[in-house]
Amino acid sequence: MFGNRRVPPHLVLAFSVLLGALCGAGAFFAFRSGSWVWAGLAGVLAVWFVVDAVRAYSWVQNSKRQTAPAAGQRR
Repeated sequence: MFGNRRVPPHLVLAFSVLLGALCGAGAFFAFRSGSWVWAGLAGVLAVWFVVDAVRAYSWVQNSKRQTAPAAGQRR
């Protein structure tokens, strides 16, 4: 749909961590207020974003490993 353009992994990592923390806080406060449905929904979203952040972190590390040998060869 959008061609070969993708969001850079470091931005995915940053936003996933931010949204995971916000959803986790929302789940905590919904749980404290007794709203089980909203707590469960926010908890599932928090886990989703944390898993996405872990995946994005591995993408960032993989790209660093791929560019490191190329940088050493240019010297």
